[in-house]
This record gives sequence, C-alpha cells and structure tokens, in this order.
Amino acid sequence: MSVVHFYKYQAVGNDFLLVDNRLGEHSFSAEQISALCHRRFGIGADGLILLNRDDQADFRMVYHNADGSESFCGNGCRAVVDFAHRLGHIGNHTVFNAYDGRHEAQILEGGNVRVSLRDVKAPERKGEEDYFIHTGTEHHVRLVKDLDQYPVVAEGRKIRYSKDYPRGTNANFVERLADGQVAFRIYERGVEDETLSSGSGATACALVAATRFALPSPILMKARGGFLLVEFQRQADGSFTQVHFIGPAQLVFETRIEL
Repeated sequence: MSVVHFYKYQAVGNDFLLVDNRLGEHSFSAEQISALCHRRFGIGADGLILLNRDDQADFRMVYHNADGSESFCGNGCRAVVDFAHRLGHIGNHTVFNAYDGRHEAQILEGGNVRVSLRDVKAPERKGEEDYFIHTGTEHHVRLVKDLDQYPVVAEGRKIRYSKDYPRGTNANFVERLADGQVAFRIYERGVEDETLSSGSGATACALVAATRFALPSPILMKARGGFLLVEFQRQADGSFTQVHFIGPAQLVFETRIEL
C-alpha cells in the first residue's frame, strides 16, 4: 500500500487527476485508473495525467483515459503545463512530449495556456456533412443544426464503434451560430460518454469549420464547459500549420489516497 498525492484540475469542463511522477515512483493499472476516475466510487475525472521526466524535453505528459487507455489530450496539455509551472518545474514557456510527440506551450498573462499542435492534414470528407481529421488523436466531425437538442451520446456511440474506425474515434457535432461563433459537443472515446469539452476536439471542429465555411483564424469555439480559441494557418492544399489552441486550466483541489 502507498499514499498518492492527487491534484484535481478542470480545463473548460474536462476534469483530470494529476500526479507528480518526476521521480518515477508511481504506476497505475487500468483497473486502478478506472476506479479513481469513477464519478460515484472514486474521485471522479475524465482521465489521469502523469507528469514524468523526459531527457529530450522539459517533461513528458502521460495521459490515460478514464478506462485506462493511453492517448493524447489537448485540454489535459493545458492542465499539465499549469501543474508543472505550479510545481516550479517550468517557467512561462515550455517544450514537452506527449503521446503524439513534441509540443510547445506558453502561460499567457491572465493565466490562459496556449499549446501548439503538430501540422494537421486536410479534413477527409466522409459524407455530405461528415469529416475525419487527426489533431493529435482521431476525430470524426459532423455538421448539424439545433446542436443543443442533438442526440450526442446515441449518435456519438454509433460513430465511435463504426466499422469505419477499427481503432475507434472521438465523435464531434458542430453548429455554426448566427453570431459567428462555432459551437461543438463531443462524445469521447475512452470516457465513453459526452464530456463538456475537448482541446483536440475543439481544434478538429474549428479546422473543419474553416474548411467548410472559409472561416479565418482565429476561431472562437463554444463548448458546454466554456470557450477555446483556435489559431491556424491554412495552406493551399487544405492542410494546416501553426496550429494552437488557447484556454484556461484550473486547480480544483488536492487530496491523498491510499492505494
């Protein structure tokens, strides 16, 4: 048995458990992660993040979904950057490695965190209103009307387990609003439910909206948990470079649990 110090963060409604693992003393099974993230019998979270040392960068972010699977998480990036800064491990600028490779981040005046993504290929058309795009992890994006009433969980589950995606995918639903904003909701793989936001999902939806509606950078994305700003440069072939997303990350509380 050991006592583990957990930090609970939220980033535009996505919530995470963070652990300082710079000494490499902690590891968690999928069963332990699922139990810790359970919203009735655990602390409750969308995922677990380990802050690890990295010889090639300031640190390595290891992200596990609530089911224990490992992946990339955009909102989790902002949380771990704020966490590393709070611990005194980094300054206001950092370079770190994650599941999909290398990222840069800055803590902006006012506390928002700006995170870079790798270059993104042009969205792949999957139907009249459907696209596939990879923004660090897989995202299916569907343009819809009346987003507030859309059956996100039912339709998201169909897409997530579709034969078109043997490895699964996140499923996003997007509506262009009259005021020029772009709203989205997401069914997240690994959580297997709708979550209040997603950094990589917001980016995926913004880039699809930029493609479909010729919207310029930056695009303000409205999630159920708040707002994210997505910056990009669109290339002649439809791909995107200089991709960044900006938003808050907040420490909610700390606790210690015996495992």
